[in-house]
Amino acid sequence: MTKIMAPSVVIVEDSLVEIMNIQNILAEADIRVLGTAINTEQLFALIEKESPDLILMDINLGGGESGIDIAKLVAEQFAVPIVFTTSYCDDTTISNALKVSPYGYLVKPYGALSLTTTILVALERKRIEHELASSNRRFAMASDMAKLGVLEIDSASSSIIIESVDNLFDFPRKLTVEKFLSLFTDEQRLEMAEAIRLKTNYLTTLQLKIAGRETRWYQVVLSDVVWEKDYVQIGAIQDISILQHAQSNLTIADRVVSEIKEGVLVCDANGSIVKANKALCEMLGCEPSELISQDINKIFPKERRHDPRPDYLMDGLRTDLTIVNEGRRYHLVMSVTSFDNGSGETHFVAILTDVSDLKSSENQLKLLAFTDALTGAGNRNHLNNLVETFSESCEPFSIIFIDIDEFKLINDTHGHEVGDEILRTCASRFKAAIRQDDSVFRFGGDEFVVVTGTTCEKHLSNVTFRLSKCFSKSFKTSSGSFNISASIGVATSTGNIPAVDLLKNADIAMFSAKQNGKNNTVVFSEDLSKNIEYQLFIQQGLKSAIQNKQITAYYQPIIGAKGEIIAIEALARWYIPSHGPISPDKFIPIAERSNHIHDIGLLMLDEVCFAIKTIDRWGFSNVRFNLNMSAVQLQNSGIIDLFAERFAFHNISAKRIVIEITESTLQSEKAREVLTAIKQLGVTISIDDFGTGFSCISELADEAYDSIKIDRSLLPDFPLETRGELRRSLIIENVVSMCEKLGMPCTLEGLETAEQVNFAKKIGARAMQGFYFSKPLSLEGLMEFLQAEFATRTVNV
Repeated sequence: MTKIMAPSVVIVEDSLVEIMNIQNILAEADIRVLGTAINTEQLFALIEKESPDLILMDINLGGGESGIDIAKLVAEQFAVPIVFTTSYCDDTTISNALKVSPYGYLVKPYGALSLTTTILVALERKRIEHELASSNRRFAMASDMAKLGVLEIDSASSSIIIESVDNLFDFPRKLTVEKFLSLFTDEQRLEMAEAIRLKTNYLTTLQLKIAGRETRWYQVVLSDVVWEKDYVQIGAIQDISILQHAQSNLTIADRVVSEIKEGVLVCDANGSIVKANKALCEMLGCEPSELISQDINKIFPKERRHDPRPDYLMDGLRTDLTIVNEGRRYHLVMSVTSFDNGSGETHFVAILTDVSDLKSSENQLKLLAFTDALTGAGNRNHLNNLVETFSESCEPFSIIFIDIDEFKLINDTHGHEVGDEILRTCASRFKAAIRQDDSVFRFGGDEFVVVTGTTCEKHLSNVTFRLSKCFSKSFKTSSGSFNISASIGVATSTGNIPAVDLLKNADIAMFSAKQNGKNNTVVFSEDLSKNIEYQLFIQQGLKSAIQNKQITAYYQPIIGAKGEIIAIEALARWYIPSHGPISPDKFIPIAERSNHIHDIGLLMLDEVCFAIKTIDRWGFSNVRFNLNMSAVQLQNSGIIDLFAERFAFHNISAKRIVIEITESTLQSEKAREVLTAIKQLGVTISIDDFGTGFSCISELADEAYDSIKIDRSLLPDFPLETRGELRRSLIIENVVSMCEKLGMPCTLEGLETAEQVNFAKKIGARAMQGFYFSKPLSLEGLMEFLQAEFATRTVNV
């Protein structure tokens, strides 16, 4: 049994990713890829060597050649079907592509089913056209080969002589009348014998079966013409085997055409229909008699009433049609082929393939390709297409970027199923909050985008207000109800701004809303963009700064009430030679988000250990170093072993280190556990910025803390003239007093004036810090400061 070869394809594509994707899809569909090409030379070499069944041609190639131009050259030299693939579906590209009469046109991105189905439909159409052309050639050959042999029936000798019979193969040239008659059927034999006896006209067909040979058919004609004293009757014999076979094939073909589900019609050179099969009549909802003699250009409906009538009498034409009959919509692909009927007259055959199911599948795939499976909102593919459409048309529109606040915490705590329930509810509420012409998309994760066709500030304000109201009600899930909020960013189109930039601007505005405390709306401005660019500059430079040790420790002394040096706080400072200093307020939050804070923490720890050993050599062995620690660092339990290893490596006592944390750090149970373990190494724990944020008096009862540092924001202004300033002074005084009674040393930071220093001493503060004593210093500057001020006044705290 002969094995049927799988269809073969050559890919013309300049994108390696796209080639790999196509090859994977075609391999799954058992379609062979013979090779790939990116220009005419490579393609022609493949065609001549491999003879592919089809060419998959990308229109927009990276080189100087266009896929359409290459297709024209292929059409001139090779009979290979072409299916175009492209990311563009504008009128100009489609018009140029149709001039080549492609067998298919796929718009990227397309699915595996669309690709394989388009290829198989194209190959099937090519096969039908090839078979029809082959049948036409056979019909022509049958007409050319019609030759006659002359029969001479001699009644006197009872013999038959056949002259000019080169075309009759092995038919005998002379045989007896009895032998000749024996070749016919009984009925034919009696009729022919009577015609010979009476010498009258007779016409019949002889079927001759010869062992080991193909059955032959001959047309035998007896005339009433006689000569040779009226005993020689003249007749003719013609080998009509080819014609008989052709007629048989035509009968079968006619039956096939009548029964196949593809519509078929035949018309003359003027477009007048001469034949139409049953399938076509069912599609059009009419009888064959109603189509005969009708003009082919008039039986198919126009898409729009004012469209010009198309001309279907074009050899090689392939076009799409839509017909609606009794509520059913037929999506058809018409292929037109011209042929010569043998008499010099041109006819056209149109084959209409019903691709309604394929179209339905394509529409379903398109829906899936542009819909987020979880929420039913549009997905990023749909968003990109819509935004590109707006941009290309230069119509005004705006993008609203929505990010759910703290969504990750819900996912991590209650599971993704609960998170999915919230996302679905969000999509549903967003759809109800916007206008019918606006669109909702899920951008990814917990991010949504709304596209609205306006730049009106009032309308945008109304839309964002309604979107914000979507979060005013709690979200009910299988794990209970949740009250959540969202950060919203808005960007409007201005001029010819690219779609991708507008989407980026909305994202920037949303990010700014996050930074501004979340649960609010920010409209994009150029200042926001510059701020984000600066943050990106910082984020990109952090890794290099850590590797090149551009981030270093600067040291600020902490002074005792008697003027002695009791501790030194290490502060991270970043200086870029080409840019200048970068504020810690700028790079520390970014370092925390990017996890570079762990590397910075290690760098600071090493510098502090080095500084401890340095000042010890100068006699300051009792001075402690305060080191700030981020909440992010305390989420990593590996930091415990890291601290222990660095203390051992530098041979430094952990008692020389004071870890400063904000009270909000210990809102996390994980951070509290890690900090407790670090304290067991021997370090001291101090609450930094006490009096702000999450700080509360009850935390002072927690044994996790050894001391506190009161934030500078609580310091009163001097002189104490207003009631408010008096209250602030009383608060600080009582906090200091309470800490002393609890055995928790208290440091006042941010002291810059003599009044503030005197006030600190008066209320009993044991330690003071601020510019009044010294700005943060490099290690060299610190050594000079210590030598000048405290060479003989160090104390043990």
